[in-house]
Formats: sequence, C-alpha cells, structure tokens
Amino acid sequence: MEVSGQLKVNTLVTKKGGWKVKKSRLSSVVSIAEIVSSLAIVVSLFYVAYEFKRSNTLTNRDVENIIYSRMLEMDRLIIERTDLAKLILKASGNSEKLTPDEKLRYLAFEHIFYDSWESAWYYHHEGILEKQNWDGWNSWFISETKNKPFLSWEGNRKNYSREFLEYVDNIFNENMN
Repeated sequence: MEVSGQLKVNTLVTKKGGWKVKKSRLSSVVSIAEIVSSLAIVVSLFYVAYEFKRSNTLTNRDVENIIYSRMLEMDRLIIERTDLAKLILKASGNSEKLTPDEKLRYLAFEHIFYDSWESAWYYHHEGILEKQNWDGWNSWFISETKNKPFLSWEGNRKNYSREFLEYVDNIFNENMN
C-alpha cells in the first residue's frame, strides 16, 4: 500500500512488542531457507546413492567369501580325512566300484560343490553377485566339473532347482560333444 508517494512495507510485530521484521526481508530469508533445504536434499540423495553402491559392493564381497569358504571347507575335509581323499580318488577312477556307503559319502561331499555353484548362480541372477565375479566363479566351477565323474552331478540332481539343472545339464552336454 502507498502512503505519500512511498511504498509502505508491512511489518510483523510480536505480541510482546520485541522485534519487527520487514515482510520483504522475511521472504528473502524464506527463499534462502528453501535453497538450503533443496541443497540438503540433493546432498542426501547423493549420500544414499553412495551408500547403496557401497552396500552392494559389500554384499558382493560377502557372497564371494561364502563361496570361497565353502570351497576351503571341501579342501579342509580332504586334508583332514585321508579316507575321504582315497574315496574321491576311487570315485574319479571308476565310480561304479563304489560301495553304497562310499557312494553316499562321495555324493554328500560333492553336494557342497554343486550347492555352492547353485548359490553363486542364483546370487548372480538376482543381481547380487556382479557379472565379472560371476564369470570368474562360473569358469572355475565349469573347469572343476570337467574333472569330476558324472556321478557327482547325476547323484545330486534331486537337490537343485529346474533352472539350475538345465544350466548344468547344458554344460555337461557341451562338454560331451
């Protein structure tokens, strides 16, 4: 509102009569506060993205550690149990000569291998295990599978999902031809 040719600026007065704030200054303060809060939101979103990526990296490493520790478990069993080492050699030579209890022990041992492979396969398909890490593990699993008697897979098939069965069967079929 204009008074005597000048623009009169409204003021706010507290009930106690303590301070006066010009409306134009208040709107400037509000504008600055909006800018600061917008920047805070942007910074927060960058932080969330960083933490999400970091969390994914840690999860990927955890998955790899799980797989690696299961393979170490297999090695440790062979080292600590000479009878298991002999059983594996016997199965590799001619798995048809295994007694029923030897076959059961051998399949239980090999189950660790295929179960770890299936876990890695699922982690990869769920986006938890990154492609380059999956490729490394998968190549290793495939090369190890080539050295195992078919019994190790055939005897454990009942333990796995249809999708993983198809995947491993395709690998065996490729290696047979």
